[in-house]
Amino acid sequence: VLWVVSKGGFLSSKLEIRGMDPSDKTSPLGVFAKEDIETKEQLMFVPKSAYISIQDEAIPRDNSDEAQYYYKNLCLLSKKLKTEMEKGNDSDYAPFINYLKNQRRGQLPATWSKAGKDALRLVLWHGHDAVDWMDKQLKNICVNGDPWDEHLMALAVQRGYDNALIPVWDMVNHKNGYVNTETDSIWVDNGLKVRASRPIQAGEEIFASYNECLDCGNVWWYWGTPEILRDFGFVESYRQRWVFYEYNIW
Repeated sequence: VLWVVSKGGFLSSKLEIRGMDPSDKTSPLGVFAKEDIETKEQLMFVPKSAYISIQDEAIPRDNSDEAQYYYKNLCLLSKKLKTEMEKGNDSDYAPFINYLKNQRRGQLPATWSKAGKDALRLVLWHGHDAVDWMDKQLKNICVNGDPWDEHLMALAVQRGYDNALIPVWDMVNHKNGYVNTETDSIWVDNGLKVRASRPIQAGEEIFASYNECLDCGNVWWYWGTPEILRDFGFVESYRQRWVFYEYNIW
């Protein structure tokens, strides 16, 4: 946070980053209000200079397959992350890199053990790619069975927004139906501005949506609970959306 602030960023003094269960040191982290917050009050600002981004190198959308565009840019982002990881403390993003290095491996189904993958396949409908997308789309392109490359690819998916990794904002958890934030696009002006979308009481967690956001495009209508598990490694709480492609049920 101090590093982001040193680059011109801002985190409201009314917020704190802590474990979801303060009595459990292993509890997942979240962002919480320490004081009451008013509607439209600014919560944070993350400057573009703090993004690990491929905005300038990204392959532009054209009439080709949307999935291929997505995976090609994902390759570029994971490779940039790898380059910064290899620089270590010499990276311009060293504080963010050191945080990412501490992320636990194996959070996404694509990086689970064989037994874990086999078990999940039993409850997914035929053809769903939650387990096998990395092997099918990126084998021999970005990942070649190297566990470290697979982990970096998983980080680029799990903690990425469009073509960027954004520090601090990536610590805000997802909970559709309880979202209390609003943002401008991550690409406008000089960086990401986050405001309260309604009054927030002291002690409340700050929530965003990972599939119903300003920069999420139209993924909300085909991207539901299984896709949240695929890309972020958790089963979302209610409300949930389930899309059964084979049966055209939304």
